[in-house]
Amino acid sequence: MRLNYYRFPDSASPAVLKEHDCTPDDNVIGGCSVTFAKQMLKEHGGSAWTEHCDRDGGCFEVTEINLKGNNSRFKYNHHL
Repeated sequence: MRLNYYRFPDSASPAVLKEHDCTPDDNVIGGCSVTFAKQMLKEHGGSAWTEHCDRDGGCFEVTEINLKGNNSRFKYNHHL
């Protein structure tokens, strides 16, 4: 399973955070798609990452989401 997250930069305005139901203390959007994370990176900056989890629910890898290129380099049947 892959879980995608996007974090707004510290300089994000309160209006932008409120628009996406975030607070200055918790400025992370979880459970989003890679496409949404890339769109937010283009518009606002910040950071985005994917947590790769095995069937037991443990996280075995965290990869950064980049604006260019394919962000998936895993074949999940090798890890599960």
